Amino acid sequence: MADKRIPVQRRSIERKQKILSSGFKLFCEHGYYKTNTIEIAKHAGVSTGAVYSYFKDKREIYIAAFDSYLEEISGRLFEELEQSQTLPLPDFVENWVTVYLELYAASGHALAQLRMMILEDEEINRHFSDLENEYFMKLIRLLNKNGVERADLMERIYTCCILIDALRQEQSSFSHIGLNFLIFKEQVTSTILQLLSG
Repeated sequence: MADKRIPVQRRSIERKQKILSSGFKLFCEHGYYKTNTIEIAKHAGVSTGAVYSYFKDKREIYIAAFDSYLEEISGRLFEELEQSQTLPLPDFVENWVTVYLELYAASGHALAQLRMMILEDEEINRHFSDLENEYFMKLIRLLNKNGVERADLMERIYTCCILIDALRQEQSSFSHIGLNFLIFKEQVTSTILQLLSG
């Protein structure tokens, strides 16, 4: 197989982006196993050969497509958080929770699809585990600038992220009858503040 092409011209960059966008859409709609490169190529309006000139296989498309999706959202999250890094910790935490909920509100189906593949595919698991660790390290650096320094900060941030994502799920995809979302949000925010300041 020939080396993969790294696009430099605008048209090639756009073609590769179409493949990623089509792959992401189809993976989210049909799942990894029910999507193939022929369908991705057809949806993107390119030949199957063009797909293979940019990507080794379907797994590589999957990883690149979800990378792109998560990078866009987390990039916007960190832009917001960097602007609020000098705020008092309670305000920083409130902003973190609010911005996360806004940015990730519509991502439930995509994140569920990704979690399923993380459980089933070791290479995908390893890749996104490394990506998540980078995410945690960025949060650690921001919190350090806010005066939060602890030996177990990675574990505390991981716990905070689980809580915030549970809040997102409750808000956007898995609501429980009888659960007051505003009270839940207040409890999550308060718990995160205790974890980071305790």
